[in-house]
Formats: sequence, C-alpha cells, structure tokens
Amino acid sequence: MDCVDRHARRLEELRRAVFEGDGVTDREVRVAAAAGTSVTEPVRGYAAKVCEASYRVTDEDIEGLKTDGMDEEAVFEITVAAALGAALHRFEAGLRAVSE
Repeated sequence: MDCVDRHARRLEELRRAVFEGDGVTDREVRVAAAAGTSVTEPVRGYAAKVCEASYRVTDEDIEGLKTDGMDEEAVFEITVAAALGAALHRFEAGLRAVSE
C-alpha cells in the first residue's frame, strides 16, 4: 500500500482537475460520464463505449458527437472523464481485492 499512499496526492489532483476543473463541458456532465449515469444520448453511449471497450471507439463515434453539436474540446473532456472513471473504478476494485 505504500505505492498507493505515495501517489494519493497526485491521484486526488487528477480527480479534481478532471471532475472539478474548468472546461467547456459542465462538471456534472463529466462526473456523470465517468460514473455512466444520467448523461443524455449521444454522450451516454459514447462514454459507455470508452469505459467498457475504448479500443472500439472509432472516428465515426467522434464525428457523430460533433454532428450532434459537440466541439473537439468537449469530446476530449468527455473521453478523459469516462476513461478516468473506468480506471478509478478498476483501481478501487483492485484495492478492495488486495485488502480482503
């Protein structure tokens, strides 16, 4: 656990930057994209794809979001939030498994 403790401050800084920092998307949307909840389509489907199978994200997915009115910065923010949410979920599950 020393490794986790050693990086806890940086991890918290990353969480704050992604979920609480200024951006072109609302903070609530980034948090919801990370959790996979309460996000409207097409963001919900895209965020779920990033969380569950990011290797399947295609240029068409990005173009679909842009066609629906999102700019590249918004797509980037949603992508980062969803990916970080998935990573944190897996990280926390790993910590629980190790501690049991």
